[in-house]
Amino acid sequence: MMRTNYITIMMKHFEQMNLEVAAAAETVLDASVLKDKDTVYDCHRFLFVRSSGEGKLIAQNKEIPLESGKLFILLAGMPHRIVLEPGESATLQWCHFRSSYEDRDLYRALQIPFHIQVEDETAVSGIFVCLFEELARNGLTSKLKIKAAMLELISYYLDSLSLIDNTAPTDDLQKIDMVLKYIDEHLADNITVENMAKQVYLHPNYFIVFFKGILGYSPIQYVNLRRMEIAKSLLLKQDSNVSSVAGQVGMQIYYFSRMFKAHTGLTPSRFRKQAAFIAASSGEDSNEREEGKSR
Repeated sequence: MMRTNYITIMMKHFEQMNLEVAAAAETVLDASVLKDKDTVYDCHRFLFVRSSGEGKLIAQNKEIPLESGKLFILLAGMPHRIVLEPGESATLQWCHFRSSYEDRDLYRALQIPFHIQVEDETAVSGIFVCLFEELARNGLTSKLKIKAAMLELISYYLDSLSLIDNTAPTDDLQKIDMVLKYIDEHLADNITVENMAKQVYLHPNYFIVFFKGILGYSPIQYVNLRRMEIAKSLLLKQDSNVSSVAGQVGMQIYYFSRMFKAHTGLTPSRFRKQAAFIAASSGEDSNEREEGKSR
């Protein structure tokens, strides 16, 4: 459960995060241009090693080998430096980006690993190339494409984090884990801020700040979003009906229908019909493909 909620916290936060890419490029470094002191940036950095001779990146009292396919995320204010052996060089792709100030404290609280080993180096390098091209082009849709590329890069990082065994979770993560579990187990009930705060022995006012600081949503916003997520999955079941689904997520049908439409753009009934139509169409396409193969 903790592993799932760790990734849930990260995903919810990144969904809310506003990104601004300040710069991105590919750089070839050699030992002669590197300084023997730490570098500190006022923005976050993604750093991807395309190729490298013998060298290392030093940060957080750790020495990480500069190996091809290594992807680093270096937070704003994190001292670090790159060291290469004499005569060696490294080709790096990087981007500098900014988000809200609160993000930095969140990343540290969650103890995000600052480096991963990439499996598909070509795919990740391609994301950086997209960033380079769109920053240079600065066209009508460039901002959207840059944001999409950054979200893809972050998604790749999150997918890799889900495979990493973490050390013991922090106190904050343990508290959030308890609250998220409580919410999922009581969606059919009247969930209040006071009841959620009691789960982790916090004052309701402080709990609201604490919860939003980690997930990016207020507690009630998160509860409602979770209800809508569960409702969508329930509505896809053939034996479900709108009234029973509303009850299972703890809402009266009138308010449920209004909130669902605000969340999805469709009424619950329309959502069910559309999902059923898409499923039926997909089934017909599959049958046609199978018939085509058999001919």
